[in-house]
Amino acid sequence: MAKKVQCPNCAREFVRRVSRAGFSELLLSYFYVYPFKCQLCGYRFRYFQWGVRYVRAEEDRREYDRKEMNLPVSFYGQDVSGEGRLLNVSMGGCSFSTGAKIESGAILNLSLQISKDVPPVIVDAVRVRNVWAGSVGVEFLRWQQSERERLQLFVRGLLIGQGIDLEPLSTGPETLLPR
Repeated sequence: MAKKVQCPNCAREFVRRVSRAGFSELLLSYFYVYPFKCQLCGYRFRYFQWGVRYVRAEEDRREYDRKEMNLPVSFYGQDVSGEGRLLNVSMGGCSFSTGAKIESGAILNLSLQISKDVPPVIVDAVRVRNVWAGSVGVEFLRWQQSERERLQLFVRGLLIGQGIDLEPLSTGPETLLPR
């Protein structure tokens, strides 16, 4: 049985094989040394896997696995603001649905309401990478370290299958009542 690949930075097993970058990684792959990226801390590293060959797949070039969601988001930018529903999330970006008209390439500030019990995770800058049929795909560019760590804890819970209480948020006054 093949040994599970662990991140040498955070010692977690949530790593993903990523595309080779440059001639050196192409050459190393002939000797079974492949690039990986940690889904939690974002550390990119190489790992020796004797006898393992990876088939190149062009369909998905993401370096992070996306986890499906249905949570509220809000955003604002230079010429646009609005709300929507989070469709999927990873440490590298997310997709959300919205009725707002957003242009590809726009830079936005994004708030992800990951739980009704805690303040939203704030991403100071995201780049709109894709826009299609009422949905927007963004890449996270800049955020405070504390906000990154909060999202990292949330994603870790999703990756290990425990998740977090994802009960839909209520917008009415009943949210102020004790349970």
